[in-house]
Amino acid sequence: MRELEVPVLIVGAGPVGMLMAALLADQGIESLLVEQRDDLHLAPQAHVINTRTQEILAGIGVTDEALAGITTHSAEARFVTWRQNLAEGDLARIDIGSAGYLASMAAASSKRTANIPQHHLERLLFAQVSRRVRCQTRFGHAWQGAEHSGHGAVSSVKDVATGETYRVRSDWLIAADGAGSPVRRSLGLPMVGETNLAHLITINFEADIRHLVKDSPSILFWVLSAAAPGTFIVHDAARYSVFMTPYFPEYESPADFPPDRCERILRAALGDRHLPLRITSLSNWTMQAHIAAPYSQGRTFLVGDAAHRFPPTGGLGLNTGAADAHNLAWKLACVIKGWAGPGLLDTYGDERKPVAETNSRVSVANHRKMRQVTAALGLDEDKLPTMARLRASAPARALPAALRSAVKRLLVAPIDSRTRKVQRAATPGFAGIRRNVQLAAEAQMEHFNTLGLDLGYVYRSAAVCGGGAAAPMASNPVLEVAQSLTPGARLPHFRLQGAPGSPATSHDLVGHGHFLLAGFGRHGKACAGIAESASQQLGGVAVHAVDLDAVTHHADRPQLSAWNLGLPDAAILVRPDGHIAWRHAAATDARLEDVLGALCRVLQVPVPSREPLPSGARPVAPVS
Repeated sequence: MRELEVPVLIVGAGPVGMLMAALLADQGIESLLVEQRDDLHLAPQAHVINTRTQEILAGIGVTDEALAGITTHSAEARFVTWRQNLAEGDLARIDIGSAGYLASMAAASSKRTANIPQHHLERLLFAQVSRRVRCQTRFGHAWQGAEHSGHGAVSSVKDVATGETYRVRSDWLIAADGAGSPVRRSLGLPMVGETNLAHLITINFEADIRHLVKDSPSILFWVLSAAAPGTFIVHDAARYSVFMTPYFPEYESPADFPPDRCERILRAALGDRHLPLRITSLSNWTMQAHIAAPYSQGRTFLVGDAAHRFPPTGGLGLNTGAADAHNLAWKLACVIKGWAGPGLLDTYGDERKPVAETNSRVSVANHRKMRQVTAALGLDEDKLPTMARLRASAPARALPAALRSAVKRLLVAPIDSRTRKVQRAATPGFAGIRRNVQLAAEAQMEHFNTLGLDLGYVYRSAAVCGGGAAAPMASNPVLEVAQSLTPGARLPHFRLQGAPGSPATSHDLVGHGHFLLAGFGRHGKACAGIAESASQQLGGVAVHAVDLDAVTHHADRPQLSAWNLGLPDAAILVRPDGHIAWRHAAATDARLEDVLGALCRVLQVPVPSREPLPSGARPVAPVS
């Protein structure tokens, strides 16, 4: 049997798998990426790309212009709207792109959350992977299983087109193969959480619906209808959108939703039975909230949906996976290069699993909280399965199709009539109900604005020195982020000054596999000499240095002290993933040995034998 050898085998060429391959390649690590599908995804699937993911994408060379070219909404499409169907007026509407929220986002990042359909993002990522010589990608190649040892894994991979099975010997195996993850299942790694939160049919369709939505440019429309409940994701109102509607497995299955029925449901939700449209694909899925108990076993690691799956209510799934890859890639590269001990890889699950648990908890809460809107309207979602039970009953199935439709219209007509009266505020009582629906909709803001979850998590692990330091807390940790120089936190966002083409923000200083030693106040000028000596003594570990006083934009300099407990001096060590590993905020001078101590603690390697301080280097306080 033919056999290949590669340092890292990545199973799954979705966004997270391709991002993992690119991040490793940029740190000099070769990988083979295998995907059982014969092509990239053709349907949107995930579509919210948050600020943190865009920062990570920028680190592999994805430009703002490239992302703008695949973003499907202008700044004006900033609403989420509730209607009985798209042809009716609004029952409620909220502004998720308010000036205040956008200002908070701009203060925390140079990037802005955008609606980017996954199939467009995949093509952009595939272009990035394809131009890297250290990445090989094979579509139509299915991972079959592996033999594991303390030195790696020998995987069996099948070329689906030819039927040939070959072996791939890899030092490391990365499971980026989705929620059903064959790799995870083969290892018997359990998933813990809630199952069967909802069951949905997804209808991808092409149609020009601009005339239906022009008065309410919205990314999402929630359809509050007994006849066709569900959600529209409007990717491009002129060309294509997605509609998701629930089904109830106790009484029906996806087989009960053939194309002709899905078209009837879709047209009812649109409120236009004569609109030219084409259904491009149908699928079904189960909403779940599961997290892998361990994120790794031996030399195999789970990333993205293979490690966690939670409701899409919040758009957190793909973005959590992107940060998984970002966290693991630099650690794996350091171990492969011999810069770090294998214990560094244990911190991957220690750091990323709590983030997934938080995101899962919020996503489930968002899903359940949406019932407040239907409850305010006076609709009982618990009665939806009753409709399915009636449709599935033997008497109903015995009726001719036309008669079944007539009976359904009779059942839903009173409900839809009442909803229409609420929308029109037909009486003072109905007007009061509509106000309550609007208030319930406004209470859903955490479903759509998640800046705190995107940027505010603080790692606690052996790869953070002084990880017990308390980080400031935002008043709402979902909507808001409290930036700081606390070890474990993401390096705050601030602008830099310099010549055209030089780094523009603080996040341009990090990444690409190197540590950053940054200082301001009395510590800034000493960083360069200390970083160079530390790199030499650790056998070439990449440590860059910057004097923040010299590069920070004058308008943002006061923030440095504010983020540093109000103190005017600090030296910080920033990891390749942009999270702060160590901070020295004392008035004593910076010393090489304690920067070395921090680096060695993070990398889990012995501190090298002491050598004389280089000329110009100054002492720093012990690592806490």
